Amino acid sequence: MDKPVLHFFGDSFTAGDEVVDYKFIDNYPRYLSYNELIKLPNRIRPDFSHLTDLQYQDMLTQEKQNSYAGLLQGVNHGLSGTSLQTMSRLIIQHLETTETKSVIFIQPSGIERWCEYVEDKWIDFNTTWLSTMKHKEYHKFKLLNNTQESNLITWHNVLLTLTSYVANHKNTADWWLVNNGTFNELSSLMQDKNIGDKIIKNTFSRLKEKMINFPQVDDMDTPYYCIGGHANQLAHKELAQNIKKLLQ
Repeated sequence: MDKPVLHFFGDSFTAGDEVVDYKFIDNYPRYLSYNELIKLPNRIRPDFSHLTDLQYQDMLTQEKQNSYAGLLQGVNHGLSGTSLQTMSRLIIQHLETTETKSVIFIQPSGIERWCEYVEDKWIDFNTTWLSTMKHKEYHKFKLLNNTQESNLITWHNVLLTLTSYVANHKNTADWWLVNNGTFNELSSLMQDKNIGDKIIKNTFSRLKEKMINFPQVDDMDTPYYCIGGHANQLAHKELAQNIKKLLQ
């Protein structure tokens, strides 16, 4: 019997952003530990304007191949800047249309992102920047009328529904969460803002047994980060190795 195919859903950390930048940038800056990264005033990825369109597309292909998903020879559905709602839509679409069993990996992005259907298409929004497109006023309205707590509750409800759906679907052979630091950031937010929601805390506690951490989550002194804030090749290799051991 054939082994189930591994399917990876996530944002830029799953897509492999920055993982091969060193191949395309001369004098590429040194890698940083988490403790070094948080001291930077700006996390700016080097400019790629010197690349031709063909070279840039080659870089994007290599990113997917050298991400932890690619190293495990899985299907990489990672999309830079994507929200948890978009991941949910893609996962549901996959499980409802596939005819084979899948191992589903979900790398949730943060509460600062959400998705809406606007002008005949799905659009991911982000609280860290203001849209300059036609839906600028809607974006501004959402920013003015939501809080970190309301964003957290919305995010949690999507995660809770998604994980329950995936866990019980007939086409799911197994499933896992990949934590790039999002769960740690949200736990810290809850503590700092004194958000004592027992439901969210119980969810986090219950999901720990299905969670696999990127290495930089547990080791803040090893230089796992690229200058723009994404995980480097070493981090992806170690994560792939840990997942491989888990699946054996």
